[in-house]
Amino acid sequence: MADSAPNSILVVDNDEQSTDHIASGLKDNGYLVITAPNGYDGYVRTRNESPSIVIANDLLPYVSGYKLAKLIKSDDRHKDIIIIIMSISSGQTIEKLYSQSGADSFLEKPFQLKDVIDLIKTHTENG
Repeated sequence: MADSAPNSILVVDNDEQSTDHIASGLKDNGYLVITAPNGYDGYVRTRNESPSIVIANDLLPYVSGYKLAKLIKSDDRHKDIIIIIMSISSGQTIEKLYSQSGADSFLEKPFQLKDVIDLIKTHTENG
């Protein structure tokens, strides 16, 4: 893998099937994947493990994906972590939440694994 490849990717989603699908696909493509079942655990894992990328569902228990992005981006130690928010919702309210979160990309569900990998490559090759 290229030198610009991320060290690790944190997938934060309370849907275990979705988490397993994304994590498995990323692992099959050579990425080191860690997971968290909710926003609070995602924040703790981010602080402890400093992944290169966080892929988080927008609707999470305890801390939403938008709040998680805001918390990560407001911490100088982690502000350069790439954050991708995934959501089944769209519209002006979602766009506003996304915009205010500081996240780097938005991925509307349903999506193909290729879409996730393409986004990762876009951020890591241009970053």
